[in-house]
Amino acid sequence: MHTHTLDIIDTAYEGYGVGRISGKAVFVPFTVEGDNVTITIAEEKKKYSFGKLLKINKYSHHRGEKYCRYIGECGGCLFGHIKYDSQLEIKEQIVKNAFRKLKNFKIDSILSKEPLNYRFRINMKVKNGEAGFLRHKSHDIVPVEECPVMKPSLMNKINTIKGYTDKSEQGNIYVIENEENKALLKTDCNFSDSTREKLLNIFDGISTPAGTEGVKNISVKSAFGTFYTGFDGFSQSNRFLLGDFQKIVADMIPDGSRLLELYAGSGFLTLAAAEKAKQIKAYEIAEESVKLAKKADIPNAHFQREDVDKNIFRISAPFDTILTNPGRKGMGKNVTEFIKRKKPESFIYVSCNPMTMSRDIHRIAEHYNIDKFIILDMFPGTYHIECIAKMSKK
Repeated sequence: MHTHTLDIIDTAYEGYGVGRISGKAVFVPFTVEGDNVTITIAEEKKKYSFGKLLKINKYSHHRGEKYCRYIGECGGCLFGHIKYDSQLEIKEQIVKNAFRKLKNFKIDSILSKEPLNYRFRINMKVKNGEAGFLRHKSHDIVPVEECPVMKPSLMNKINTIKGYTDKSEQGNIYVIENEENKALLKTDCNFSDSTREKLLNIFDGISTPAGTEGVKNISVKSAFGTFYTGFDGFSQSNRFLLGDFQKIVADMIPDGSRLLELYAGSGFLTLAAAEKAKQIKAYEIAEESVKLAKKADIPNAHFQREDVDKNIFRISAPFDTILTNPGRKGMGKNVTEFIKRKKPESFIYVSCNPMTMSRDIHRIAEHYNIDKFIILDMFPGTYHIECIAKMSKK
């Protein structure tokens, strides 16, 4: 086996430390700027390579004490070996790099809270009575008995049901639990009638190949009211930052505005926006999310199912402000073109991917200035970054 020794000189967006061999970039997981490491090349590309960490020869000052025994194996917390203060510094630099071509770009603040026990929803893999996460860049499962970033009672529920998931082939479970410990389970694992009865003693609702039993959704209380989440509707994951997230967005909404909300989900941000906007027209592609948003009963908001990436130009409702919160792939080209043509006075962009966010903002930059830019660390221990930008028409 041919090995290389190299210095890690940077940390990339997807959680890799970056080094160079004969000028060619090498991305090495579970390393950080300041490390000196011995690696082997795991995958060779034309312009870059991926390395496999064999040994750390010199430890970076950014390294911290591991809060979880599975760090280095599990593909979940790819920043788990990095001190939390350094994680925030690295994320700030990643965002600055993403927006480096935008003139006068600056980050106004970074908001973070407790970096452990924050997740109240989780997707996991199950096999042979074990539950866990995929190994980094692999389809193999790393079985876990604990997960320090998860709400403890949520992990307890997962440990309770593991023995029932005796599927010899890989299966999936999705679990979400509110602050009153009411929880939902969705899985593709088959269970007997008696086992499903036992599961309903643990969960308030379950969705299996046999159907849905118990409740179909649970309520989540927030600073601006109650929203609902179900087996398929998207929800934010960090229970400690929900209220701060909403308040930041609410503060960016102009008083008395006519708001167009795109990728509205189940109304989590709509609740906050409704405190400032006179009226809201909210659009979302997922049918369950629209039903859950309507259940929140927001008086000045109207929700409609629509694929805005394809059909944005069907929208004719009057508006002067747009709030958008797309998934990781960002906004479709039709949406950015719609914004350029309609030129609303204010535009608030919420994103979980600074790379696609930067791409989209560059597309409309000739018409808009960024007034405020905030990072929320919704995903401590991971490379994921939540950003919120308030923009105004030039």
